Amino acid sequence: MKEYLRIGELARLFHVDVQTLRLYEEKGLLLPQGREEGSNYRYYKFDQSYSLALIRYLRRLGCPLSEISGFMGQRSFTETCSYLRHQSSNLRNQLQELLRLDAVIQTKIAFTEQELKNLCVEKVSAEYFDTMQYIALGNLSEVFSNELFYLYPTLAFYQDEEQSFGAYLIGEVPEASQHEVHEIPAGTYLTGYHSGPYSTIWDTFTRMRTSTELPLAEDVICINIIDQFVEVNPQNYITKILIRILDCDGIA
Repeated sequence: MKEYLRIGELARLFHVDVQTLRLYEEKGLLLPQGREEGSNYRYYKFDQSYSLALIRYLRRLGCPLSEISGFMGQRSFTETCSYLRHQSSNLRNQLQELLRLDAVIQTKIAFTEQELKNLCVEKVSAEYFDTMQYIALGNLSEVFSNELFYLYPTLAFYQDEEQSFGAYLIGEVPEASQHEVHEIPAGTYLTGYHSGPYSTIWDTFTRMRTSTELPLAEDVICINIIDQFVEVNPQNYITKILIRILDCDGIA
């Protein structure tokens, strides 16, 4: 076995690129023994492969580089086990978070596919809806910084000239216990669809209102079906529109 390895040889031994070893050098984790005269290649003692194996092992366990330096110093078996238990706990927490996000993704996919099954953009009809729940996301200046905006179907509320947003809760949502949950009351709504960019959605509001003589609320509720997260062309956006139908006394 060779006593010394060039940086490229060591990289090939571990199936990593040379830049990875240079990063470890920069972080002080694996320092070359020197450089060859003439070629200026970094070289390492073969025994350093065991230190590199430890680094790669810890990286596979998800340990950040900032923690590995301290771990590679003097440590007892008890300290090693304590650290690994700590990292195991971190991984389990990450797993639970990934499973939570996966459940949200699957729910959003199922919602979109179900909405598209019998969708007819030109149709306007009166439909009864059970109570719908949502988490308020704020106005246009606030919505983009809220994590929930990126996880759930988006609700848009139009009240006169004001617009606000919500995260539409479907099924059992883990976040619901961490945020105040609001409700859209059950009732009969004039229901239609807008196809195209949001900038022209007011035209669809007008089309729906003029399609019926039923008394309607001033407020409009929109549910994003196809939006910027699944379609690059705004002309292909699909938005579901609900306008509450009032009774003969003008009460929702």
